[in-house]
Amino acid sequence: MGLVAVRGFDVHVSGVGTALDGFRIAHLSDLHFRRWNPVLEEARELLGTLEYDALAVTGDFAEWPHRWPRAVEMMKRFFEPAYARGTVYATLGNHDHERIADDRGDPIRFLRDESVVLEHGAGRVRLAGVDQLVKRGGDVHRALGPADDLPTVLLAHYPSTAHRLEPDRVGLQLSGHTHGGQWRFPGIGCLWGNDRIHPRQAWGLHRIRWTQVHVSAGIGTSLPIHARINCPPEVTVLTLRTRAPAVRSGGAVIGTERGTED
Repeated sequence: MGLVAVRGFDVHVSGVGTALDGFRIAHLSDLHFRRWNPVLEEARELLGTLEYDALAVTGDFAEWPHRWPRAVEMMKRFFEPAYARGTVYATLGNHDHERIADDRGDPIRFLRDESVVLEHGAGRVRLAGVDQLVKRGGDVHRALGPADDLPTVLLAHYPSTAHRLEPDRVGLQLSGHTHGGQWRFPGIGCLWGNDRIHPRQAWGLHRIRWTQVHVSAGIGTSLPIHARINCPPEVTVLTLRTRAPAVRSGGAVIGTERGTED
């Protein structure tokens, strides 16, 4: 154990009232399923033990689009502990094939330029997802639907999607793609954010224009080298709050981890 970091954030989202205060979203990204390994096994166990109210996955289930059958096969095993706890909400990323989102008989709900409203006691939150099989893809306006007073959380594979959002439209965006840089160095962070964001925004919780964006370091790795340096795979639990907390961009470590923060 200790291969996967578990981080927690308290996040103020506009429109969150007392009834929704404390609503927890577990965030995973970039699984890049190739073969089963100890990291996947530990992350799978966490899905059965962590406390959360909804699970969101922001794309890149497959290693490459043409290997989507392998991704679908491994998804069934990986997400099994989460199925008993309700629906898994997900979006597709640039390494995925649209057939991953086909009906597989499991409770993963892919949000393809659409949204759903989740109820939590007397509270309600809109969870939207934008389809991003290609860079800067997806219809954000269609995904969000007509403006209303509900607090809104957007799932978007690319963090730079925040540049396309209107003011006060999305309280929190969950993204991946960057792998947190995959290689991070003390005092520097990552060298390349792999998206149209500042490298320092490639991991953790940041404000990009008028939207809070959480960028996950992800679970898997990708080429040119399948390795991580000071950037462990992670599962993040974001707790919606009525008031804005003071929090570091790296979040609070609420489980065991290996690696260091900047």
